[in-house]
Amino acid sequence: MPTDYRAPNINARRLGLYLRRTRELLQLSYDEAAACAGCHSDWLVRVETGFCEPSPREVELLLERYGVREAEVADLMIDLASRPRGPGWLAAHLDGMKAEERDALISESEASVIRTYGVQQVPELAQAEPYARFMASVSLREPDPDVHWDMLRNRQTYRPGGRRRFLDVIVDEMALTPRLADDVMIPQLRHLLELGTDPDVSVRVVPSAAPFYEDRAHPFDVLEFPGVSDRISLCHSMLGIGFAYADLTDVWTCIEQNSALCPEESREFIKNLLAARTVH
Repeated sequence: MPTDYRAPNINARRLGLYLRRTRELLQLSYDEAAACAGCHSDWLVRVETGFCEPSPREVELLLERYGVREAEVADLMIDLASRPRGPGWLAAHLDGMKAEERDALISESEASVIRTYGVQQVPELAQAEPYARFMASVSLREPDPDVHWDMLRNRQTYRPGGRRRFLDVIVDEMALTPRLADDVMIPQLRHLLELGTDPDVSVRVVPSAAPFYEDRAHPFDVLEFPGVSDRISLCHSMLGIGFAYADLTDVWTCIEQNSALCPEESREFIKNLLAARTVH
């Protein structure tokens, strides 16, 4: 069975947080809100703390009785209630996964903007299949390459509710010039060029000549969500994905403005790397 799952997962907690903010903005106590909504106050407490998973219809009725059904964030909350435990494909990968990693992956799946930075490896959401399988085969975590790619493919393609997602990739040159076989790196470089043609994707490269500083030494993501100003930062390590110690938006902005090439320059940079690989 999955470990340390007694605490509610992050989708249930996020929904509860939004509902609590709504109640507090209306200046309602639990008893007042329960009377307004026609429910028990203890149910409302459990919903707001993520220990009870209301149905989408229950959330819609609650918002209607609060008088805020027309608010912009209302549709987000109703939609979120349809996935209290995250995307369906994740269930097949939960065995042995820590709760923090589960919640990080659920957060990633819900984000409408993902800014992802890679140093020694291409960020996972921008990896081609041969590259991803190779990285799984040499990982200290010893994941099965088939299982790893199945989950990664879902992470790359999943769009809850069919909504758009913007993927902003910055990758260090170090990740693009390792001594890996051509049958790994050539498809990866081509994949980055293909991604760069998608209007919902930006790909930029940090050249080796760029000044190096400590904050640029660690891979991370910054996630943004539709309808709210909340951001979540994730960090990547040999042990997997987890939550960062703080909001890393400022670090991202620093790398973006002071280190990364623009998308057009980055595309030429990758083309040159690909040409060097394919010359015989």
